[in-house]
Amino acid sequence: MHRTRLGVMTLVMLAFFGIVAATAGSNHGNRVDIRDDCDATFNADPPVGPGLGPNTCVRDGSTTFANFIGQLQANGVQANASAKGWEFKPGTMEIQPGEIVTTRNQGGEFHTFTEVQSFGGGCVAALNGVLHLTPVPECAALLPDGKTPVVFATTGVPPGGTSTVPTLAPGRPHLFQCMIHPWMRTTIVVSNDD
Repeated sequence: MHRTRLGVMTLVMLAFFGIVAATAGSNHGNRVDIRDDCDATFNADPPVGPGLGPNTCVRDGSTTFANFIGQLQANGVQANASAKGWEFKPGTMEIQPGEIVTTRNQGGEFHTFTEVQSFGGGCVAALNGVLHLTPVPECAALLPDGKTPVVFATTGVPPGGTSTVPTLAPGRPHLFQCMIHPWMRTTIVVSNDD
């Protein structure tokens, strides 16, 4: 009897830890989480930089605007640029044909999740200047105001918001980046199981 209970308990524990390990090792499914770590200094009035001001950050993160810029300058330029806490997670994803990808903005700032032909600079001149980047061609189309990129309206994800990516075709990797913070990137591969 004692051995039977011990055997059952062992099986229960193995099953429990197997489920926990599987859950911990799983990805986000077909979801990309958008994250940042902005604090109230992004909301300075008067603004401390272009595109900043009241309600720029609606979350209580721990990175000041000065530290954010300092991180970008310290971490290098172009492909090496980053600010801790500003990311798309996961950075790579594989999906099946016809599967839908969603995004969820868990940060405090507005971001975009924009498909680009190649990774490069975003649509914010001030950040491109810090990073020595050239805007990608997807920044060229502007709304009727002549200032706001169309991609902000079509691929933008506000804080707490979600979006859905149109069905992606197999055959090549699909590159997505934030058009404000261009180091935030995800590559999605659609399986081509013929």
